[in-house]
Amino acid sequence: MGTENIKFELMELEASIGHQFKNIALLEEAITTGSYSNEHPGSSNYQTLEFLGDRVLSLILAEELFKLSKSASLDEGKMTFLKAELENNLRLAEYGENIGLRNYIRANEKREDIRPKVIADVFEAICGAIYLDTEESIRIKEVKKILLKFEILERIKKEMSSGKGFLPIRNQFENKFREKHRCNPEIKFEQKSTLGEEHPTRWRIEKCSIKDIQTGEYVELRGVRSDTDKSFSSKSEAKTDAIKQAYKYMEQKGWDIR
Repeated sequence: MGTENIKFELMELEASIGHQFKNIALLEEAITTGSYSNEHPGSSNYQTLEFLGDRVLSLILAEELFKLSKSASLDEGKMTFLKAELENNLRLAEYGENIGLRNYIRANEKREDIRPKVIADVFEAICGAIYLDTEESIRIKEVKKILLKFEILERIKKEMSSGKGFLPIRNQFENKFREKHRCNPEIKFEQKSTLGEEHPTRWRIEKCSIKDIQTGEYVELRGVRSDTDKSFSSKSEAKTDAIKQAYKYMEQKGWDIR
């Protein structure tokens, strides 16, 4: 890629995250994977920035949860659980996808093959890069901007007010299903793996079905499957993505199976 194209891409990313870097090398480092830097001598990867960004995000989330704890009656246990939910890799990858990070990450694999874990790490690395690029007195405030820009903090508050924020998506699905049917759902996934000598195994959900309580038959949740351009590094990540889709599908049907 030519120098001008690289500059243009970095400017695009700066506009997307809402921070103009004084030291653009920090942003370049934040989006560079270890495998890429190994094959391009002289380039640094995101690992140390990700370490810093993880701590910065952790502090911001802890502070926000503390502020909300008074009105939401949160004790330490609930705050700890919710904080873990808000900063797990799937959540962080979702934040990164909202910014379009996948399109800017420097990696050896194709963009569509970049794992959610890498997108999550890069998101944290960018937070670390913004922190270092900003004068000391306003560092935390500047990192918060990225969370405000994409309404991440606002979504957290909404989830907390609805009670959803305390539960993983599978538990939310089970609770809603029980409200309607007075029993736990039985969900069946048909998974497919892709094997390759050069790349790790990837997982997709090809079909998702739920047991009809009346007949005992499994009914397909039509359209609930991994997107054609999407695969996951583990079975659990693929299932979590499918459960999110299944939740929306069942909401539209009023939680009726047929």
